[in-house]
Amino acid sequence: MLVTALRMEGHAVDEACNANEGLLRLAGSRYQLVLSDYAMPGGTGTWMLGEAKKRGLMDDAVALIVTAHPNVKELSDVQVIGKPLDLDYFLEQVRRVLESPTHPSATGPSPSLLQEDSVSPHKVDLVLYISSASPSSIMARRNLERLLTRYQSSEIRVTICDLGENPFGGELDRIAFTPTLVKRYPGPKTWVLGNLRDPEVLDDLLGGCGVSAS
Repeated sequence: MLVTALRMEGHAVDEACNANEGLLRLAGSRYQLVLSDYAMPGGTGTWMLGEAKKRGLMDDAVALIVTAHPNVKELSDVQVIGKPLDLDYFLEQVRRVLESPTHPSATGPSPSLLQEDSVSPHKVDLVLYISSASPSSIMARRNLERLLTRYQSSEIRVTICDLGENPFGGELDRIAFTPTLVKRYPGPKTWVLGNLRDPEVLDDLLGGCGVSAS
């Protein structure tokens, strides 16, 4: 699930099913981010990261450990993401750590934003799922773009996902029909089906998130 979600965000992702395979991956390629479970076959995630560090395989990478254990040994110097995962929050954490000024390949916010009190830079995160050949999808996109001109662009992030180009792009949000507008953030996640002809629908959706038309 995480691999699918990260690829939808535009990341190139390799997988490893255990700690030893993870070390082989790290020895064969250079990575910006290493995401590991703590409890894995062949060794813990922290053992794998420790071995990789000894071999000089982590010089260009940031590591995150995912675990449900409240008190895990050896994690004092590794950033931790607790289970169960909130997928939207997890993706935001990944974006922020890759944009951190301490990351070798990026600039952006401080790693302290990875703590549990981090917030999205936007008040609302929307995704519009469309099928480019569908007249109703074309209308939904035009209506959404027109309606959003009444709002501050800095408060709302909008992503357009064309399922005609990416047939599996809607798996993360369980999309069964197009056009569908999904409010991913803030929770709870909300789905709006249709061509968004009625402006009150969007006004009500955004108003509930504390965003008002100007």
